[in-house]
Amino acid sequence: MKKVILGLLLIVVIAIAGSVYYLLTNLDSLVEAAIEKYGSEATQTSVLVDSVKINLTDGAAGITGLTVGNPTGYGFANAFSLGEIRAAIDLQSLQEEPYIINEITVLAPQVFVEINEDNKTNLNELKNTLTAGSTAKVQDAKSQAPAEGSAAEPRLIIRKLKFADGTIQAKVAALKNKEYKLKLPSLDMTNLGGNKGATATELASEILKRLTDRASNIVKKDIIDAEINKLKAEAQQKIDEAKAEAQKKIDDEKARLQEEVDSKVEAKKEDVKDKAKDKLKSLFGN
Repeated sequence: MKKVILGLLLIVVIAIAGSVYYLLTNLDSLVEAAIEKYGSEATQTSVLVDSVKINLTDGAAGITGLTVGNPTGYGFANAFSLGEIRAAIDLQSLQEEPYIINEITVLAPQVFVEINEDNKTNLNELKNTLTAGSTAKVQDAKSQAPAEGSAAEPRLIIRKLKFADGTIQAKVAALKNKEYKLKLPSLDMTNLGGNKGATATELASEILKRLTDRASNIVKKDIIDAEINKLKAEAQQKIDEAKAEAQKKIDDEKARLQEEVDSKVEAKKEDVKDKAKDKLKSLFGN
């Protein structure tokens, strides 16, 4: 009996060891699959990742080629292409929530801004989808007691998040869908999640909101406002030209009338002179 128990314990240990080994050796692919699955659910678009590399010993993680697809009805394939993401994790914080990520750096992100014929913006639609999903989860959490043994969504704190060397590609239907390429200024965020932490969905919603607002403001300033000012300048130039042309016509007409008046006055003077001469001649008999 003792041998049987020892045998069973050995099988359990081997099974656990095998599971841990599988988890550690497949952690990158598991995280990649999780990002694509839950990211797609949260955004209601296609979220894809080229590769994930996690080093638990150093508390470092890297993600390359993360793309977030555009909502239906827009021309660009993606709304975001985040290039390379580097993260530094506080390993000591993993013992209890909230888990802490010391720093995340997003290198060479691309943001695709599109305003369609209905004056709707792809980034706003994504932001609204994420916000709605985050709000729904909070309401569900308040209205439903968690099932026994079920784990709540973990809470996270991001100490520092930076977007660097980014670009914006934009097109506006009202401007004949002309494509523009702009620089995305560096964007720094700190203490995301506060002191108590926030869920991944809540953090994603907040990050996307700030990134969307920054990109939208740049598009408004450098494209829409610039085009409006250009149109205003062109319209003002046409108005000035029309005014100048009208003033020229007025001046020409005034000059013509003045010349005509002067000519008549001169003719009248000559007529008066001629009559005066004739009268003098008649007086003196000449």
